[in-house]
Parts: sequence; C-alpha cells; structure tokens
Amino acid sequence: MGLKLAIRAAALALAALPAAAQAGPIIWTDCFSVTSSAGCLFQGNINGNSNPFNPNSYKNAEARYNLYNDFQPFARPNIDLNFLFDTATTSGLITGAGTDSGTWSLTGYLVDFIAVKAGDYFVLYQIDPASSGSWDTFDIPYKRNPKDLSHIVFFGQANAVPEPAAWGMMIGGFGLAGAAMRRRKTRSQARLA
Repeated sequence: MGLKLAIRAAALALAALPAAAQAGPIIWTDCFSVTSSAGCLFQGNINGNSNPFNPNSYKNAEARYNLYNDFQPFARPNIDLNFLFDTATTSGLITGAGTDSGTWSLTGYLVDFIAVKAGDYFVLYQIDPASSGSWDTFDIPYKRNPKDLSHIVFFGQANAVPEPAAWGMMIGGFGLAGAAMRRRKTRSQARLA
C-alpha cells in the first residue's frame, strides 16, 4: 500500500511540473460543473492529437485531470475525451473569431467537452451533450487582450438521431410494409371464401 501511494505521489508531482506549451498543471481546484461558467483551468496547450507522447495531446489533459481527480476527497468519475474537431484545423465551427465570445455549431454531433485556448492557458468545460452552444474566454486569466483566442477543441460523439428526411423515409417504409401486409391478408381471406 505504501509503495502504491508513493508511486501516485511521484506521478502527481511529475504531472504538476510546468512545461511550456503543453497540457500543464490544473490551476482551479474545483473542476467541472455541467454549466457554461465553470471548468477546469490548465496551463499550456491542447490539440486533437491522440498520441500521449505529443506534449499538447488532449490525452495528456485527460490523464492529468483523472490523476488530479483521484486525489480529491469526493472524486468525480474519470473523464474519457473523444476528439471531434479543432478550430485550428477545421474552419467554420465557430462565430466570433477575433473576439472574446461567440457561438459554435456541430450539426450531426453531440459535444460533451469543450476546451477553449487563449494565451498560455485553456479551460476544459464539461457540458450537457449538445450540437451547438456558446463559448467565451472570460474564465482564462492573464490574456494579453480579448482577441487572444487561439483555438477551441470539441469532444463528443456522432449524433445517433436521424435527420428529418431519414425519419420521413422510415415512416413511409413502415406505411408501405403495413399496406403490403394488409393487402396480402385481404387476398388470403378472399381465396378461403
């Protein structure tokens, strides 16, 4: 038990070492409330690379949060980030670029985490799963100016809810199948008579 605790303490100390331009230590002590106004503040950078050896990989932020969470008296469930998009590599996902706030929209996806990067920090927010919402840099300290947004990273899943046209095709198909079954039943009864 003592060795396990020593290994965890060493891992936490190593995770807390500041490193330029990578997912650094967690700054806020109360991380994640499912709202748009509380999150987990990290020092460093985050991108959509899944390789944990990439210093800016979102997997590093996930690992640092989960390790941090393990040492909290009332630990929340560990997070599992599933990368969707990064505004640094995909355009047209947000409005308000060049300002300190705006909106985002990812039709066909349900987003449950958003990382907003500005200056030398990023905030990782957990939200109720949604396909659109708003963003801002208000929770990020030490920005040089409000236009300091670097990029936003979105995490979540492809939306399993069919589009309206798909619903129409399914309902029409059920109607045709029902009509065919009814017609077959009527023919069978006519032959028996």
